[in-house]
Amino acid sequence: MGFWSFALSKVRSSSYMLSKFFARKIADTLKSEEYGIVFGPAYKGIPLAVGTCMALHEGHKIEKEWCFNRKEAKEHGDAGIFVGAKIKDKAKIVLLDDVFTTGGAKEEAIVQLSSVANVKIAGVFIMLDREEKNEKGENAIAAFEKKHNTKVHSLASACGMFEALCGREIGGSVHVTDEIYAQFLKYKKEYGV
Repeated sequence: MGFWSFALSKVRSSSYMLSKFFARKIADTLKSEEYGIVFGPAYKGIPLAVGTCMALHEGHKIEKEWCFNRKEAKEHGDAGIFVGAKIKDKAKIVLLDDVFTTGGAKEEAIVQLSSVANVKIAGVFIMLDREEKNEKGENAIAAFEKKHNTKVHSLASACGMFEALCGREIGGSVHVTDEIYAQFLKYKKEYGV
């Protein structure tokens, strides 16, 4: 098992628990009036957006609308590309996702949102910052933040995760062995920032 396979399979918690962490990070980072919609890109982002709105309400007494996109627009019933909150001009949106590698999924979501209204991305919240370069060799998150005039906030970083787990026994096993940690460091040297 490669180190990213390990990382993504072992770190993922239920959407409910992750939503609670996202809600806390959002509540601690943004004022309530700075955003109105919590958006999750299909498909992983669907339970994150809904769950985070529930956790904002339950844990922080903050009421926000949720929205997600479909991979393809639906032409019958609840037609359209978006489900949930209506995307209108001047909407202030928080975008959620599990990881940030090059930002491609977030770029696609912003293009879709901007195609129907003049929106403001109040912030992007991710579970894991993989701390990688984009195709131009730049810090992927810094380039994304500059391009979209927004901040990316992460719950954890790849370096922090691997450092914390290296050699640590969890459930009777060490999942990040010295060998896996060395693979991570090699990968980081080539692709990391």
